[in-house]
Amino acid sequence: MTDNTFFGKFPGFEPDPSAPVSNEFFRLARHMRWRPGSKRFSKMRAECFRSEFAVYFGNDASRLQNWQSLCLELGIRENIGSITQCRKKLSRVHVNIVDLIDGRRTGDEPPMFPSMKALRRYTRSMGKFFPKEEAKAEGFLKALLRKVL
Repeated sequence: MTDNTFFGKFPGFEPDPSAPVSNEFFRLARHMRWRPGSKRFSKMRAECFRSEFAVYFGNDASRLQNWQSLCLELGIRENIGSITQCRKKLSRVHVNIVDLIDGRRTGDEPPMFPSMKALRRYTRSMGKFFPKEEAKAEGFLKALLRKVL
């Protein structure tokens, strides 16, 4: 069986689809000998996280159905009739994007935070940062992006 995910592109690397994305990326980086902090490491980490988000949540930000699915995933149960309404609802959700991806990979629910302050504290303490430039470029991700630094 062919693995068409980001991790499947690297010969000799056996991905674990149920492992958290950060763990798998660091394992891949060791396998490929990418040094943390290097340009290659940073570029591949950004590509990995963007690609993994797209695998689980899609990347067509023009489809209302995709936005509604993301809202549902994050506990917004009401019927939302437009992308603008979805964006507004998501702007009030405080979730770590890395945890959101991991939730799909591991089957665990991502923790939701009552405030931006709580999300910021958690993200900093756990070091679970989604590459900002990738999030800004992607419609869904941009809706979830929060300033945590």
